[in-house]
Amino acid sequence: MRWKYTQQKIAGGAGGNTAREWQAIDDRKFGVGDISLAGGQPNSDHASHKNGLQLDVRPMRKDGQHQPVSFWEEQYDKAATAKLIELFRIYAPVIRIYFNGPDIPFVIPRAYHDNHFHVELRG
Repeated sequence: MRWKYTQQKIAGGAGGNTAREWQAIDDRKFGVGDISLAGGQPNSDHASHKNGLQLDVRPMRKDGQHQPVSFWEEQYDKAATAKLIELFRIYAPVIRIYFNGPDIPFVIPRAYHDNHFHVELRG
C-alpha cells in the first residue's frame, strides 16, 4: 500500500478542510492511503474503495514517524487520533468511520482496521 502524507488535500475540499484544521493544532502530518483506483476500477484489496469518497487514514503516532501503528502499540497516540477523527466528523461529510481503537466516539469496529481508520464520505 502506498501512503501519502498530507496537510492540504484529501478527497477534494472536504478532506482539505480537515487537514487545514488539523494543521492549526498539530504540526504532525497524517497518512492517507487507498482512496480508489483511477476510473473507479475494481480493487481486489479494498472492494469498498470505489469512487474517491472512501479513504484510509493512519492513526497518529506519539513519535510523529511516518510509519504504521496499531492501536495496541506503545507509539499509538490515542488522544491525537481521536481528535483527528473528530475533525473529520466536523469538517467533512462523513457517513461512517471504521476503526478498532477502543473508546473513540462514533467509530465502528470492523475486521482488519487496527492500524488505520476507514472514512466514508458523502459525494
